[in-house]
Amino acid sequence: MQNEIIEKMTEMGKSSYNAMQELAAINSKALKELSELQIGLATYSIETGVELTKTLSSTTNYKDAMTAEADFANEYGSKVIEYSRKTADVLTDSRDEVVSWIEKAVDEVSSEAKPVAKKVTKKAAA
Repeated sequence: MQNEIIEKMTEMGKSSYNAMQELAAINSKALKELSELQIGLATYSIETGVELTKTLSSTTNYKDAMTAEADFANEYGSKVIEYSRKTADVLTDSRDEVVSWIEKAVDEVSSEAKPVAKKVTKKAAA
């Protein structure tokens, strides 16, 4: 009986460890993708800021300066929306993976609990 308990505890420990590794992989993947997006937007912001500064410093006409700023604002706004959509996609994918992970864990626990529940029910009926 003790060996059976020890084996079951070992099996549960391994199963729990594997489940945590799967969750860590999901989180690591999401963090990596989000970091890449953040770095991409920061890089874009710096590069376009430098370009705008160069354009404005070489512009002597007020109208041209305002046009350059308006163009910059439009392009930058579009890029921020693009990065926001990509970020939302990463988060949605991550959520879907976590939901799948939870469903898998619940199925495993349910399948392991059914035989135990039958044994307990039989013992209680006897």
